[in-house]
Amino acid sequence: MITQDVDGTARYGIPEAARASLGQERWLEGRLQEAARQHVAWCRDLVGGAEEALSCGPGQKRWLERLGLEQANLSAGLSFALRSGDLATAALLASELCAFWELRGPLQEARLLITEVLSSRPLVVEARARLLDGLGRVALRQGDCATARSAFRQAIRAANAGHHPLASARARSHLGLAELCSGRQDLACRVVEEALAELEQLDSPADIARAWSTRALIALGQGRLSAGFADLERSIALQVATGDLAGSATSLLYRSLAHLRGKDAESVVKDAHQAAQVFSELGDQGGIAGCLSVAAIATSAGRPALSLQLAGLSQQLQRASGTVPVPAMPQMAGTAPHSSKRAVGSQGGQLLGRGATLSPLEALAQACQQGHLDDEEPLAVQALGAFQVLRGGKPVHLPPQVARLVKLVVAGGGQVHVEQAVESLWAEVAPKRGKRRLRNVLSKLSSTAGPLVLREAEALRFGPRVTVDAHRFECAARQALSALHGGGGTHAIAEALAAHGLYAGELLPEDRYEDFAIVARERLSWLHLRLLDATGAAATEADDGATAERCLRAALDIDPTDEGRHLALARYLVSSGRLSAANQVLANARDLLARLELPITPAVLQLEQILRAPAMSA
Repeated sequence: MITQDVDGTARYGIPEAARASLGQERWLEGRLQEAARQHVAWCRDLVGGAEEALSCGPGQKRWLERLGLEQANLSAGLSFALRSGDLATAALLASELCAFWELRGPLQEARLLITEVLSSRPLVVEARARLLDGLGRVALRQGDCATARSAFRQAIRAANAGHHPLASARARSHLGLAELCSGRQDLACRVVEEALAELEQLDSPADIARAWSTRALIALGQGRLSAGFADLERSIALQVATGDLAGSATSLLYRSLAHLRGKDAESVVKDAHQAAQVFSELGDQGGIAGCLSVAAIATSAGRPALSLQLAGLSQQLQRASGTVPVPAMPQMAGTAPHSSKRAVGSQGGQLLGRGATLSPLEALAQACQQGHLDDEEPLAVQALGAFQVLRGGKPVHLPPQVARLVKLVVAGGGQVHVEQAVESLWAEVAPKRGKRRLRNVLSKLSSTAGPLVLREAEALRFGPRVTVDAHRFECAARQALSALHGGGGTHAIAEALAAHGLYAGELLPEDRYEDFAIVARERLSWLHLRLLDATGAAATEADDGATAERCLRAALDIDPTDEGRHLALARYLVSSGRLSAANQVLANARDLLARLELPITPAVLQLEQILRAPAMSA
């Protein structure tokens, strides 16, 4: 029966009491059959459109989480449909779940279920083509290239017989990868070019991007690095645009292989780490294993102990998921994946044990940190007027959650407690789970921006080489105010004006309504106003009218509701003979009082009378 989850989501389930009662009453067997049919119908409704969504994006992560939650229910529904002879429903469920199984597994169970459906008769041609393509993809993830090639060829024939050109083009693109993994580079190149021509006619951007990615892998195997890099850059750009997370992560993994062929170990690890982060979000353990494996190759020469740790973690994930990351990887890399074992020698077992205590993302982050990935480049955070992170003077793009963490540390004055960060980023999840997510966010930040934010015990702090414009302004403003109050004269005014120049705008304006930024924003805005007022007063005493006027006008731009500043500016303008400008300032003051529904003050009236005096007018 259908039940409502705590968040209102419909789920299938039979309460324990009802389950016991149904089992004891033999005469209710018919009702059990009816419940099973309802279950199958619910499964059919749930998976509708899953294959297309997971193949083309966006929405891949949401679909994976939804199907993962109901995986046991869906397997049971598929099994019942097969037992009851409802072949059409069984074929629909299996074909819609192929992309899910490819990414999440279990691969062997998926392969058996797909094979069982395919062995049934009769089967609609379109369903057969989709199932054969799914069987080939699952087999390829297991490293069974022969089965994959046979399945893809049959899928192409079935799709052509049923006049389904997109299914045929997709299967042909997949066949190209299978041929490459079987060592048939020339045949793979020809097949993929044919697939690309078909996909471009059908205008399927996500499929075109994946075909480019496969073509790039072929180019790498043929030693054509520049062509491989060009196709991968095009592929990644299109996959990002279409929201194809799984495809973009795969292309990043292939790009790490390209860097490996180019002997750029640091870029290998960086791309592998970035791809692993996406695979982790999708729950693709085989993809993570591939990233660990290629990073192990890259670090084997210079850091054999770390290489062995990465290789050990990769092997663990491969065994757990039943995957072979990229069957053609050793050929692409031009070396054995785990040659570092020989370099480590007798300490290998101990190092592998220590490596196993790290999570895959932690191990890859460690590889990035040890790889000296431009760690000497200056890091800067701009938070006044607009938010931006600069590395070596160049902007760094940060994912939303990563950027939010940096903003939290900015608003905290350069430091924030771990629990506070977790609460602000993931208030809806349990603290333990939130801390795991925080580790992932820190890992992403490290890979993209270097040592920007570091964790020390239960605190998150900016790294020692990081400069933050908001903190620079606050420090400079407080020093200037101290100098002004101490009667520092023209030197103090110059220091104050320099501090004013650091204030590029309010703190984190794009997060105007975020609770974590409100206090810090108001503090800096108030400090800026104090600085302007104090500088204006000091400039007036020093007979520096231009500076005094500049400070008063800047303060009114920030806080136009202050009548005192309007009067001070008008008096200065009167004293300098600029009567028309003074009248305009007083008119602004009158408008302000009217908007606030306040009476005209004696000070305004008195100054207006002075301006209207005959002698003054003359």
